[in-house]
Order: sequence, then C-alpha cells, then structure tokens
Amino acid sequence: MAIKFNADEIFEMAIQAESNAYKMYSDLAKKHVDPVVSAELMKMAEMEKSHENIFIKMRKELPEDMRTATFNPDEDATLYLQAVADAEVGEGSPEVAKSMSGRESFEDVLKMAIGLEKQAILFYLGIRDLVPERLGKDKVEHVIKEEQSHVVLLTNRLNSLK
Repeated sequence: MAIKFNADEIFEMAIQAESNAYKMYSDLAKKHVDPVVSAELMKMAEMEKSHENIFIKMRKELPEDMRTATFNPDEDATLYLQAVADAEVGEGSPEVAKSMSGRESFEDVLKMAIGLEKQAILFYLGIRDLVPERLGKDKVEHVIKEEQSHVVLLTNRLNSLK
C-alpha cells in the first residue's frame, strides 16, 4: 500500500518529531548527573519547543488545498521514507534517552544531537523530493531550513568547547 502525503501531514510529522525531541532532551536533562550538562540539555529542549511552535504556525498558514490534496510517491521512495521514519534512534526517540547513562560529556551529547538532526534532515529531504510544487514543496523546504539551522547552532556550540 502506497503512502500518501500532503503538506499538512508533513507538518504534523515535523511537529510530532519536535515534541518528541523536546521530551527526549528534557528527560535526559533530568537524568544527567552534571548540572551544567543538564542545564544545556534543557536549552536544547527549549530549542526543540521553539521549532515545534514554528511548525505549528506554518501549518496553520497552509492554504486549504495543501491541507487536503494528496499524492502517491513511487514504491522506492515510500520504502526509503518508511526506513528513515522507523529508525529506532531518530530525533526524539525514547530509545536515545534510555540508552544514555546520564554521565555523558556535553561534547558527546552535542555529537548525538547533531547526528539526530542530520537524520531528520535526510527524512525531510526525501519528503521534499516527493512533494509536488502545488502541494507545498516550498513549505517542506522551510522545515528543512529550520532543521539545518539547528545543526548549525549545535555545531557552533560543539566547536566552542574545543
């Protein structure tokens, strides 16, 4: 069975991913033994909450035709997106929080976060290439730019530690 997408559903996925990421970083902050790293994790959680709010706003601004029109990506594209979406350690995955001891260095936490953001970008790039212009391809590009800005912020923070 082919997966059908429209821009509204893509924003729904993005909003859920950001909400999950907020929870993941919040849980890690509570779990971490170092108060400095814990505070940084809470800042990361708040960045995810900010992205969630941006995507909520963008979703509300979608024209009605982008909310309801759907299309069927080809089978290979569907399988690719399903594989990325089903990854056990995607952005906001509870598995990530469970796998961490709470004793990781802030550098290790940042590297993990950057990897998760990159995985999210790959997912949205796959979707973007499948969404026709008339169904909101430009809106998906906004999601990608937001995720890319998060990678830049995290990478700059990582580089500042060196």
